[in-house]
Amino acid sequence: MEIEVNEYDEVITVTVIGDIDLYTSKDFKNTLFEVSQTRDKNIEIDFSRVDFMDSAGIGVLISLYKIQKTRGKKLVISKANADVINFVKLSNLTYLLEA
Repeated sequence: MEIEVNEYDEVITVTVIGDIDLYTSKDFKNTLFEVSQTRDKNIEIDFSRVDFMDSAGIGVLISLYKIQKTRGKKLVISKANADVINFVKLSNLTYLLEA
């Protein structure tokens, strides 16, 4: 898994390349938490290059969402494929999906 971070005026876009699972979730978490703690901006996670995510990835998203919410910032998932979207919906996290 690779992660690219791009900073814009109001938002930080984090592009994930590869699967998010038990083996890669630690790197996913560390990168996202570092971005959240060092920059006071909304975070958009681009899932266009993610084919699979398991419950470890969901756990990271929930934790990061709580951090962002307490700071008055947003966390949004964008460009996810149908399988990832369905998993997010089954996890009752539809509020993270970009409108």
